[in-house]
Formats: sequence, structure tokens, C-alpha cells
Amino acid sequence: MKRILLYLTLSVILPVVSMAQQPTAQPSNLHFTNVTPYNFILSFDPSVADGFLILKGTSEIIDVPVNGVTYEKGQGLTSCKVLSVSAGSSFNVREVWENTQYFFKIFAYNGTGSGISYLQTNPLTDSVITFTADDAGYYQTIDSTLPTFVDDVHNLINQHTANTYSPGYINYMIQNIYERDTIGGQAVVNCEYSGETTVYTPPFSFNAQVYNREHVLCKSWMRTAAVFPAGDLINYTEGSDYFNLLLSKAAPNNKRSNNPLGIVATQTYTYGLCKFGGDNTGNNVFEPRADRKGDAARAMMYEMICYNGLQGSWALDSLLLQGPQQDQNTLKLWNQQDPPDKFERTKNAYINSIQNNRNPFIDHPQWAMCIDFDNLSSATSCFPNAVNEQVSDNAAIHLFPNPAASAVNLVIETLDFNKAEITVLDIYGRRVLQGTIQNTNTSLDISQLETGNYFVRLLLNGQTAVKKLVVSR
Repeated sequence: MKRILLYLTLSVILPVVSMAQQPTAQPSNLHFTNVTPYNFILSFDPSVADGFLILKGTSEIIDVPVNGVTYEKGQGLTSCKVLSVSAGSSFNVREVWENTQYFFKIFAYNGTGSGISYLQTNPLTDSVITFTADDAGYYQTIDSTLPTFVDDVHNLINQHTANTYSPGYINYMIQNIYERDTIGGQAVVNCEYSGETTVYTPPFSFNAQVYNREHVLCKSWMRTAAVFPAGDLINYTEGSDYFNLLLSKAAPNNKRSNNPLGIVATQTYTYGLCKFGGDNTGNNVFEPRADRKGDAARAMMYEMICYNGLQGSWALDSLLLQGPQQDQNTLKLWNQQDPPDKFERTKNAYINSIQNNRNPFIDHPQWAMCIDFDNLSSATSCFPNAVNEQVSDNAAIHLFPNPAASAVNLVIETLDFNKAEITVLDIYGRRVLQGTIQNTNTSLDISQLETGNYFVRLLLNGQTAVKKLVVSR
């Protein structure tokens, strides 16, 4: 039998993609208005086009869109992130930190999908620097060397606008501080305690995303819990204060329960970057991830000072349940090891915008050493609060960059310079560096210093100036 082989030639007809006509002009007149430490308005004059691809980065943007490729809001590229792909020309830009330069490139495009065509040359470009989250004279009446220091700070920060635990925390803190855009129309938040990343489709839901508003100083510790059930305190100012509420996954928050914060020596539980177990005295303690330890300490210290006197003393020794087990030395250590970063300072400025008060331990972390938190009295000694810009009438000192990692430049502006004695102190007042400066422009090696807050004290021509220095890596 002969086999007959039949060969068929198949012709596959592929659709021909028709590219849209390239726009003839880019948009113009990029403006930044209502600039704050935490957001700003971006607007521009649109050109004739179907839409505009807006790229945002923290350095010069090198990316150029590719014809036929559709980009998504929240998509990360080589040097930037996609802010928008739309016909819009005015946006409230969030996901920003204080004192940071943001760069933008805007490309006009026509078409959609695989037929999209970008005008790839001469995009509209500009940058903006967000405002510094400084205190703008908020503490001008405070002197940390006075015996009334604790009461003075309390009186200053206690007068503020109350916020709502729900839905206010979502509308304010989640949407404007924690939430970030990602692809697929979704958003991202991170657990403050563990660092876990959660991706979801907005709007955010505490139940759906299994998150909590964690009271760093526990509701059950609060003096008012002796009068009202702890669960009801979220309806009162002390229970809904945004400075005391961190965004946390429910699992580590539940494990922490009413236990104090501390350094775990015998670990019995871990979740992401946080852990739970016994400390070196046998007490159960909860330990957040390293870069949120200072945040948690400053939140707890704020809550004690702000609400002291409400149904009694809010000193550690006077709090309810496990409150007296909280070790103030651990809080002060974490305050030193994990100084306020840009995120925390930005959050401080944002909460101030809606709550009308500030966390003094974010603005002045050295003040933690001025207070005995066991009884909320002023410490017997405190490093001077005054941080002088001027050494004398015709001299000034500058430190940059600040924060710094391994070296910091010190520049002295003076008409009369011979030499200067320099001392670097930690927030405990301990000398960590000392030397002599022989010229007006020098570099200090700080690579051996631990991360934290320090003071650079300069003795020049018989007068002293002190500058704050943050070591951050």
C-alpha cells in the first residue's frame, strides 16, 4: 500500500496594527502650587492630544516611552514611577516626603493599546522641592531647662482638634500618608510593626485587609479606662489621637495585646520583622521592626505628656494593667537608635495640619532625656535646649548634608578665625567625638557613630554654638 502524503500550506493572516498619529506638540507651563511637606498640586496647559503620560522620580528621569506600549498608573520604570496616564492636566500629588526634590516628565500621546503613539522628544519637564516639616516657631515658649518644662509641653500640645477613629483615619491617614499606587488600579500599604506589604483594590478596609489602628500606648493602660470601657475610648480624644495610632496588621497587633514594648531576649513569636517573647527580666514584651522602634517610642511618650492629668497621672508608674512594666530606658534607647526620618517628620507635619498640634519628640527628640517618664517629672539635668545658629555677631556655622551617613561637612563663616574646638555629644550628653578645627571648611568622619541624634558643639573666639546632627544610614 502506498501512502499518499497531503501537504497543506496554511496562511495565517495577522491583523495589521495601525499606529495613531503622533501628537504635534507637548503640553506646556508646568506649575506646582499648594506645596506642603506631604503633597502639592501639579498642573499644566494641555496640548492637542488624547492624553498625557506623567512620570515622577526623585532624580533626573531617563525613561522615554516606547510606541505601542501602554503604561499604567503606579508602574515603576527604570528611574521613575508613572503618576498618570490620562487626559487630565491637574493632580493632587501624594506619595511625597518633606524636603525632597521631585522630578517630572510629561509626554503627549495619541491612541490606545498597541496603537498608542508618544511624542518622544522635548517632553515637558520640571521639578519641585517639598517644604521642610519644621515647627515654624511652635515651641517658641518652651524652655527645656525650666522646672515647668513637662507642664509647659503638656499645655502646648494638649490643646488640639479631635479626630475620628473611623472613618477619619482612613480618609486622612491611609489615603494621604500610608497608601501608595501600584499597577492594576490597586494600592499598597505596609504594616508599621512588621513591614509586611499588602496590595488591595481601593478603597482600603480594615476588615478586608485585616489591619488595625494600633494604640501604641494601649487603650487599656489609659487612665480613662478606669472610667470608661477601654473599647469605648476610640470615641474620645485620647483614643483617637493620630499620633498614638500606627497602621498595623491584626496578627502582630493581637500578639502584642496589652504588653509593653521591649527588647526580646527569648523569642516565642515572629511576624515579618517584629517579634514577641520574654525580655531579660522575664516580662513578655513586643519588639517592632528596627526602623519603627523610635516611631513607637515617640508616639508613647507623646501620649503620656499630652493626656497627663486626665483622670490622674499618665506617668508609666501610674498607668493601668501592664503600663507600669513599660521600661522608659528602652523607649529612650530606641529614640536615639532610630531618629525621626523623613516619613515620620512628614507624618508629623500632616497630622499637625488636621489636628493642630505636633509631637514634640519628633521635632526635638533630645527632649526625651529631659523627662523622667516613670513619674513625668523634669529630669535633674538636660542638655540645653537652645541650638544657636550664631557663634558671634559676625560668624555662623553650617552642617551639610544633615542627616548624614559617614561624613558631614562643617563650614564656619567668620571674619576672625584662628582655630575652633569641636565636641560631638549624643542626646545623653556623652562626648563621642572631640577635636580641633584648623580651617573654616572641614569634613567630620562620623562613620563610627551609631544612627541617632547628636549635637555638634563648637567653641570659637570664646563663644559656643550648638547644631543638631542626625546620623542616618
